[in-house]
Amino acid sequence: MSERKALVPADLYRLAIPTEPQRAPDGRIFYTLATYHEDGNETRTAIWSVRAGPAAAFTTGPRDRMPRVSPDGTRLAFVGERGGGKRVFVIPTGGGEAQPVTPAYDAITALAWRGDSAALAFTAVTPLDPATARIALDVPSGARHIRGLPFKNDEEGLLDGRRKHLFVHELESREEPHRITFGDFDVHGPAWSPDGTRLAFSAQIGAPQTALYEDLYVVDAAGGAPRKLTSSRGPSTFPAFSHDGREIAFLGHERGDDLGFRYSLELLVVPAEGGAPRSLSAALDRPAADYVLNDVLGGGGRQAPLWSADDRELYVLLASEGACSIAAFARDGARHRIVAGGERNVLAFSLAGDDALAFAFSTPLRPSELATVDRFGSEAIVTDCNPWLEERALRAPRRLRPPAKDGTPLDLFVLDPDQTAGAPYVLQVHGGPHFAYGFAFFFEFQMLASHGIGVGYGNPRGSQTYGQAFSDANVGDWGGIDASDVLDLCDALVANAPVDRSRLALAGGSYGGFMTTWLLARSKRFACGVSMRAVNDFVSEVGASDFGWFLEGEVGSSLADGGRKLFENSPLRSAAAIQVPLLIEHSERDYRCPIDQGEQLFTLLRRFGRGKVEFVRFSGDGHGLARGGRPRNRVLRLRAIAHWLIRHLRPAGVEPVPESAGALFAPLPSEASP
Repeated sequence: MSERKALVPADLYRLAIPTEPQRAPDGRIFYTLATYHEDGNETRTAIWSVRAGPAAAFTTGPRDRMPRVSPDGTRLAFVGERGGGKRVFVIPTGGGEAQPVTPAYDAITALAWRGDSAALAFTAVTPLDPATARIALDVPSGARHIRGLPFKNDEEGLLDGRRKHLFVHELESREEPHRITFGDFDVHGPAWSPDGTRLAFSAQIGAPQTALYEDLYVVDAAGGAPRKLTSSRGPSTFPAFSHDGREIAFLGHERGDDLGFRYSLELLVVPAEGGAPRSLSAALDRPAADYVLNDVLGGGGRQAPLWSADDRELYVLLASEGACSIAAFARDGARHRIVAGGERNVLAFSLAGDDALAFAFSTPLRPSELATVDRFGSEAIVTDCNPWLEERALRAPRRLRPPAKDGTPLDLFVLDPDQTAGAPYVLQVHGGPHFAYGFAFFFEFQMLASHGIGVGYGNPRGSQTYGQAFSDANVGDWGGIDASDVLDLCDALVANAPVDRSRLALAGGSYGGFMTTWLLARSKRFACGVSMRAVNDFVSEVGASDFGWFLEGEVGSSLADGGRKLFENSPLRSAAAIQVPLLIEHSERDYRCPIDQGEQLFTLLRRFGRGKVEFVRFSGDGHGLARGGRPRNRVLRLRAIAHWLIRHLRPAGVEPVPESAGALFAPLPSEASP
């Protein structure tokens, strides 16, 4: 390992990330391949295909995505951006020229074939309806007239009042696509009934403006009033009709509003004509979704359940203890089995008529690859998208299961540097708080470890994938039992690695940034810290975040009754006690934890004379910068983290950059190596 080169920030430009695998009836897999480009500072995507031999580009890109194979296997539909606007394109699976089949839209967010392969349903942005809209945008000035919530979203930015609605397009028709839904709501996840006469989807229709849940609806494919199937008791998303048309499977729960992923999504089934849902997965106490984080694709992945060809089983993602698998649940709920499991993170999958699966997965050593598993359980990896990583000093994590103070088992993963004796380490805290670290690739962690800084990352209480009681444990107690667990993870790291206790750092993003700010004011264990995209002031977060009111339930306090606990439990109230060097990172277009969260912390510490506090702010990206931002911002972010920790932890053989303006953005010395 020591002869291999260090992974460096600029290596991000070499990554190729396969996503959205779609298995065709002939065994081919079509997928989206994302690559990051220094020239143009952009992420480019194209559709690729693979079967038994080498993978090959199927479309030219540079912004093609959402491949969907027709049920008869003869055509591939996808969303592309060519010549302005997004369109649905169709191309023969045997090859040829992609043809646009829809007009251009500002956004297309979902795409699904009808069972006879003759029509497509899709969701797209529609013109503003002033009579129902909550927001209107004056395009020349950028001014907005806002009449309700929400008015911004971290993924989409400031909203303009236009909605995403459902369309159906008959491919042999010369007519424009037929719009099916109307109103002040967005349509998500459309799914065809097997006879092609109806579409199921999820939406918030007539819900309170602060609602976070969606309900399930069915609408005639020719149009008409949608019929509500669920009872507004929690999220109801990603519907899928059974082949016999009698039931609709979906993901959700009936525990009320939940934006923070506190409650595990369940595999639910409801009669297609309406009735009470039944859960097939609740007894398992594990989420039917991906909650495992990585920094090349993100986390919290969800997708619609898939029915087996005979309708006897339903396939879903299933996350447990830092891993995510594919599980098949019996339709009657009597049993389940793991179809593709192990110490990895399955990201997405598709199913062919013979019940053979194609799936994308990540491991601590592989950012993303594609594999197949046939109906007999035989598995094969079919891509090798990043062979150059064999030249890099990657390392598999050690997994430890240290106990918390009360004996509750925790999870800790450790990446050791090559020179371990008396080495510096950084303890990382994940966001959410209801996500999890686990068996997935982390570019940032591998980069730090290959530069002599060990990394510990684990799951304190509040993390998902360990059962509902574990996830619930810190609700109303942020900075209590969860902070105690983080310190127990720190103690376990020191006890199980040759850590130089005087060179131990704490870092984290979002909720992990909250925990970093919180603990640096209360613990003397850490020599420095990195607080990224943090929530530091709960009061302003509730009012300024895109969906900040979910935090009231998490913290156990409401602005309606004065918000005393929100005020007193904010890290900013105690931040003056921070004495160690602290790097603050934030993005100007972050609407989940707005930029003032970083600004307030930096201003306060500078006013109190903390000279070794610096602020790195990025423009043009939101809360998800670390995993989906513009490539140059991501590279600069990685450099800043590495330089800061090198400066204050002094790993062997690595010289820090001078303490000058802009120094944190300089290439690492190792980036100059051929």
